[in-house]
Amino acid sequence: MASRSNGQARDEELENLIKNYSMIFMGMFEEAFGELSEKMSEVMAFGTSAIAEALGASVSAQRESDKISESSKDEIAPEIRNQIRQMFKGFREDMDAQWPKDSEVFKQFISDPKFDKGIEIVKEYDFGLARLTEKVSDEALASYILLLKNGNEDLDKMFKELSEWQATLPKPPWQAKIRSNASRFRAM
Repeated sequence: MASRSNGQARDEELENLIKNYSMIFMGMFEEAFGELSEKMSEVMAFGTSAIAEALGASVSAQRESDKISESSKDEIAPEIRNQIRQMFKGFREDMDAQWPKDSEVFKQFISDPKFDKGIEIVKEYDFGLARLTEKVSDEALASYILLLKNGNEDLDKMFKELSEWQATLPKPPWQAKIRSNASRFRAM
């Protein structure tokens, strides 16, 4: 019984890793995310400058600065969160359309022990976010993308290792089906 639950946990970790890695990869090339990351950076920079100013100011000026900073974050953050949700919703819809409907197909695909290396790679790193082998929120996925876009060396290293690992893996059998369907539509 224990091996079955370990197998289920492994399967879930691999499914999460494959999906999260793919969504981060898609997000890296999404132009709209560039605009979102600029807004997020502006909000973070504004909050940081407000704190710095407050440290040199009186207590009443500090409170006023904090109020301005918080109200600005409150106004912008929901808009950014909504845009992030919309972007990842589209990614998830694309991925779900391509994902095998028969869970046994996925289980057979990941049965090769080579897949375990991906889990090992992810567990070597801690970014203060949910690991890519877990169910990850849209905000955490966006944070991973921001870290990559800002050149976080450890995350760059992890993604390089994951890319090398992925290159050793067989292609998913459902990709061939999708490609053949896509070429049939192009021929029409």
